[in-house]
Amino acid sequence: MNYKAVFNMLGKVIFLEGALMILPLIVALIYGEKDTYMSFVIPIVCLLALGLALGIKRPKNNMMLAKEGFAICGLAWILLSAFGCIPFVLSGMIPNYLDAFFETVSGFTTTGSTVLTTVEANPMGLLFWRSFTNWIGGMGVLTFFMAVVPQGEGQSMHLMRAEVPGPKAGKLVSKMTDAFRILYIIYFALTILDIVFLMFSGIGFYHSVVTAFATAGTGGFSVKDASIAGYNSPYVEYVSATFMMLFGINFNLYFFLFLRKFKAVLCDEELKVYFGVIISSIALIMINLMTTSEIGTEKAFRDSYFTVTTLVSSCGFVTADFEQWPVFSKAILLLLMFIGAMSGSTGGGIKITRVMLYFKEMVRDLKQMIRPRQVMSVRLNKKSVDSAILKGINTYLVIYIFIIMASILLVSVEGNSFETNFTAVFTCINNMGPGMDKVSATSNFAHLSPLTKIVLCFDMLAGRLEIYPIVLLLIPTTWKRH
Repeated sequence: MNYKAVFNMLGKVIFLEGALMILPLIVALIYGEKDTYMSFVIPIVCLLALGLALGIKRPKNNMMLAKEGFAICGLAWILLSAFGCIPFVLSGMIPNYLDAFFETVSGFTTTGSTVLTTVEANPMGLLFWRSFTNWIGGMGVLTFFMAVVPQGEGQSMHLMRAEVPGPKAGKLVSKMTDAFRILYIIYFALTILDIVFLMFSGIGFYHSVVTAFATAGTGGFSVKDASIAGYNSPYVEYVSATFMMLFGINFNLYFFLFLRKFKAVLCDEELKVYFGVIISSIALIMINLMTTSEIGTEKAFRDSYFTVTTLVSSCGFVTADFEQWPVFSKAILLLLMFIGAMSGSTGGGIKITRVMLYFKEMVRDLKQMIRPRQVMSVRLNKKSVDSAILKGINTYLVIYIFIIMASILLVSVEGNSFETNFTAVFTCINNMGPGMDKVSATSNFAHLSPLTKIVLCFDMLAGRLEIYPIVLLLIPTTWKRH
């Protein structure tokens, strides 16, 4: 392990977080929230000083391999959350440090699970920072850092492989720095477009910005107690649902659209499955709601459309209490939590690409049982999938299931219902936000014990970082110098 290179990179990331906190400080100044000034000034000064101390001097040996990339990725997200929660503690908005840490981990990992019992009563500068963590974490904090501060190609690739969601991190263009910038240009453009559409609803610039931040990062932190339902606007619901769906799409496909490679986009198998899952889920839930209640057609469609897109994209916004929905609809929603969005998007879940590969691999193995001598390959988008990728996703699934089982066992010590324990773990590791029963859309995570919150923080980080960066931090071999 090249410790000097790791600390140098972490210093730069910490410095960047301090610089980013200046934006919510400006918001607090604009709205005259004098009581919250020092809640940002103190951490900004500390983070900038610590970041300079660690990151200003470049080490002579700046070589970075895979384990350095994983270590930096895992530690960066933990440190960003540990420091990012300080404004909440100093201001008294969330006085308990563990609760504030939970809220900030939930923000950066774009999970959207909250410990706040009331939201609207809090200062606008702090709520801006809370939603801003969703936007920062959406594309990845290291991806944002490398788009702003270019690194060597070898360093960039290792960091991208550690952070970018999906079975495989690939290049958009030959230079990684250019790839990061392209991703963030697309991300920024879609965010601006979302803000513009929301402005037409009349909710105001501030609410449009913070809602777009949470939508773009698919994090679901709203500044309303009732989430998006608090705006009481079908227009806002339709706009938010549409953009949640758009941010759940692989950003590589947007780049292909820009290059006018329309055939590559239209023929993408994962995109077809993504829309197929959304359309079929909306139709089934809509029919189920209309046949089991007196809800009207438009309301049934709107609630189904919004809830399906908020869960498949892992955003976590709420407009309807789906805890009261029929069991069939709730089962579909639970399945959407597992599947999640497309790889290379800001969404969570196990990713549609993996689900497709699991299915294709299963079909191949069943066929080979009948024809053992025939050589068969798993193909995606008409290309054979490398055996190393198949091995990797299988290992991922084993670790994923093991973490879920271990987490459920640990949180069960508290004595809540199985539905509460299972959905709390499931929604956190898949970065979804609301669960069911005592952690449903109309409740929160404040009542959970400190042990449960620590376990769920681990799950949120593991889920957002595709497990490996967090798990590898616990393996002693990672920290050996050679």
